[in-house]
Amino acid sequence: PQKCKISIFSLFGELVFEIRHNDPFSGNEWWDLRTINNQEIAPGLYIFHVEAPQNDPYIGKFAVIR
Repeated sequence: PQKCKISIFSLFGELVFEIRHNDPFSGNEWWDLRTINNQEIAPGLYIFHVEAPQNDPYIGKFAVIR
């Protein structure tokens, strides 16, 4: 969506990072794979939660492999 909040969590439910997306021209968002404490994330599975004003929340998962 053009405007949304993306929250990334570890499998233990710990908030890893939060992204505020606001771009009417692109649905892409970049993340430097660092936590809110500016540490590199570990390889593994992560959960993401997308909240947009006019849409239902969306939950998904992704893997980081190094």
